[in-house]
Amino acid sequence: MTGRHGRDCRELVEQLSRFIDNDLPPAERQAVRRHLQRCPCCDDFVASLARTVRLCQQTGHVELPPAVRARAVARVRRLIAQEALAPTPRRPQGSKGH
Repeated sequence: MTGRHGRDCRELVEQLSRFIDNDLPPAERQAVRRHLQRCPCCDDFVASLARTVRLCQQTGHVELPPAVRARAVARVRRLIAQEALAPTPRRPQGSKGH
């Protein structure tokens, strides 16, 4: 989101999940509403995110077919094993870590 308000928009993103779930204290919730009223970019983003959450909730829990689940688990295990075997990246000489 790159609304006119820049930093305000980035800070809003941190609160969106709690806003949509109605989990923010009243004062914070009101501050988010005020921002949405003056920032169409964020308002559109929140509306889209809220629709996505509703759709996910309506869909509910769907069980993967056993073959798909087995392939996914095997793939994750391979990726974890590859990462464990990968050499650790070295920093160029003379660079300082932070």
